[in-house]
Amino acid sequence: MRKIITILFVLCILLLTIVSLAETKIYSGEEIIKIPQLTPEETKDAPFLDNGKVYPFWGPVCMRYSYSVIYKDKKGRAPEYVKIYFNGKMIDMEKENLTDNNYKEGVKYIYKFVPNKIGANFYYFEASNGTGKARDSIIDSPDNGPVLFSSDFSKNEIVLIDKEKSKVIWRYQTGKEWIGGVSLSDDGKYLAAQSSYHIYLFDTTKSDPLWIYEADTGLEIGGDVKGGIDISADGKNIFATIGIRALLFNKDSNKPVWEYSTGGQVAGGAYNVAISSDGNYMASAMAGGGESGISQEGQSQAHDVLILWKADSKEPLWKYQTIGNFHDVSFSDDGSYIATATGCPDRRAYIFSRDSNEPLVRSEMLTRDSPVDESIISADGSFAVFGSESGDGAVFLFSRDSEEPVWKFITPYNASVRALGFTPDSMYIGAATMFGGNVYIFSKDSNQPINSWNIKNVSLGALDIADDGSYIAVGGTDNKVHIFDRNNPSQNYEFELNEFVGEIDISADGKYIAAGTSGSVYFFETIVDNAEEIKCTEIIEPEPEKVTAISDDKETIETEPGKVTSKSDINETEEHQVDKLERPALILPIVIFSSAFSVLIVGLIVYLIISKRKNKTTNKPPL
Repeated sequence: MRKIITILFVLCILLLTIVSLAETKIYSGEEIIKIPQLTPEETKDAPFLDNGKVYPFWGPVCMRYSYSVIYKDKKGRAPEYVKIYFNGKMIDMEKENLTDNNYKEGVKYIYKFVPNKIGANFYYFEASNGTGKARDSIIDSPDNGPVLFSSDFSKNEIVLIDKEKSKVIWRYQTGKEWIGGVSLSDDGKYLAAQSSYHIYLFDTTKSDPLWIYEADTGLEIGGDVKGGIDISADGKNIFATIGIRALLFNKDSNKPVWEYSTGGQVAGGAYNVAISSDGNYMASAMAGGGESGISQEGQSQAHDVLILWKADSKEPLWKYQTIGNFHDVSFSDDGSYIATATGCPDRRAYIFSRDSNEPLVRSEMLTRDSPVDESIISADGSFAVFGSESGDGAVFLFSRDSEEPVWKFITPYNASVRALGFTPDSMYIGAATMFGGNVYIFSKDSNQPINSWNIKNVSLGALDIADDGSYIAVGGTDNKVHIFDRNNPSQNYEFELNEFVGEIDISADGKYIAAGTSGSVYFFETIVDNAEEIKCTEIIEPEPEKVTAISDDKETIETEPGKVTSKSDINETEEHQVDKLERPALILPIVIFSSAFSVLIVGLIVYLIISKRKNKTTNKPPL
C-alpha cells in the first residue's frame, strides 16, 4: 500500500510540474515563439493589470501609437516594474502622469511606438509589486496591434459586376464608411448592402439606391465587429444589424418593420446575420460581451449570444449563450437548421435546429487559440462547412448527425480561412486563405481540392461560389475581384476596386457579383510578408483618446489621461471594449491542480486508515 501511495504522490507532483511549466506559443511566420506562463507561486499576492490596449487600434505606418495598461495593487504598493513584452523584448513602461502614486485605485502606464513598416506587433503587459506578478493582454497568446494598413480607407465602395458580360455595371461610393455586408436576391434584381452607418437597397439596374436607412448610432469605422446584412430569395425582406440594433425591412420602405435593440443587455455588435430563403426567420451572431449572467464565483460575467427571430415579431424565439464571440451564422433554405461558429475561448462549430437552442452539434475545440471564423450550411441542412484562423487555419466539413468532422483540410502554413463558400446542394466548397493567396474548390466527398489557384503576394478575405459550382469569385489586398472557372482553371477575370475587397456575394442565377470594400476581415492579422521599411519624414499624431471604461472589481473609470476615478463618483457613458477573457485560460490549470490535490488527499486518508488498522492488529494482545 505504501508503494501505491508513493506512486500517487509522485504522479501528483509530476502533474503540478507540467502545469507550472506550461508555455504559450506564438506562431510568427514559420517561427514558434515560446512564452512561459506564470506559475501559481509567481502570482501569489500579485498586483492587478487592467485595460491593456493599443491606441489607435488601427491606422497607417508613421503614426504614433500608445500602448497602455492600468496597474493596481490592493495594498497600495508601488510596482517593482511595469513592462511591455513587445516583439520579443521586455521594455520598461512609464507613468502617463508622473505625479500619480495612487496605486490602490490605479495608475496608467504607457509605451509609445512609431512603426515604419506594415507587420505584426505582438505585445502583452507584465508587472510585479516585489511579491507577485501579473499580466494582461495575453491568454494563450499575446495580443497583436495596431493593425497597420497601407491605405486610409477613404474610398470605400459597393460594386456590381455582370459575370456574363465580364464588366462592372456600376459603383456606389461610401467614402470612409466600411462595407459590412452585400447580399443579392436569387434573381439578381435586388442588392442590399450595409455600411458603418447606413443600410442600402438597390435595384441592380441602377446605381442610385431605392432607399437608404441612416442609423443615429452606427459602427466604429475601423472596427472588426462589422455588422451584417442578408436578403430573402425573392428580395422582399432584408435583415441587418448596425451598431446595437437588429432591423427587419420590407423592400418597399426604409422604415423598419421592427427593430430589436441589444443595448443594456448585449453590449457588443454583430459579426454577421442571416435570413432564411423564404424570409421567415432571422439570426444574428453577436460579439464582444453579450448578455450578462452570474458566474459560479458570484461575479458578473458576459456571454456572447446567438439570437433567433421569426419575421412576425421582434421578440426572439430563443437565444444561445457561450463565452466567445459568434463570428458567423447561416440558415438552411427553409430556416430549419442553423450553422454558427465561435471565437476564443470557445472555438467551436455548432449546428442547431430552429426548434431548440440546444445544439445538435457542438464540436470539440477546433483550434488551439484561434477563432473559428466562417460557417455555411447546405440548403437542406445536412452538411455544414467551417473555416478557422491563424496558426490553425483549416476547412472542416461536418454532418449534422455527428460532432466529429467528416473531413478536415489543413491550409499551407496553417493560414487563416476567412473566406468560404458552399453550394446549396452541398456538392462544392470554395475556400481562400489570408496568407499565400491560395484559392480552392473541394468536392464534399474529399478533403483534397479538385481545383486550386494561387494569387501571388495577396491575402484573400472575401469569397463566394456560384450555386452550381461553375465558378468562384475572391477578393483581397490587391483591391481586385478575381473570378476562376472550375471547368476551365486557366480562365481568370479580374476587376479593380478602390480598397481591400472584404465582401462578395453571387446571385443564385450566377449572373451578378456584388462586392464591397473594408478592412474588417483582416483585423488581428498581418497581411503583408517581408514588407519594406520606409523613412518616416513626418510622424502622424492621432486624435486624443476618448473616455474609456475600465472594468474591474472596483468598477473604476479613466476620466482623463492618467487619472482613474471611482465609478460611483462619475456618470460617464462607457465605451465598450472587446477584450479577451482571462478567466477561461485559468480553468484547465485549476482543474488539473484540483484533481491532483484531490487524489493526493484521498490517497493520504486511505494510507492513514490502513496504517491505523495495521497498528491495531500489531498491538493486539495474544490470546
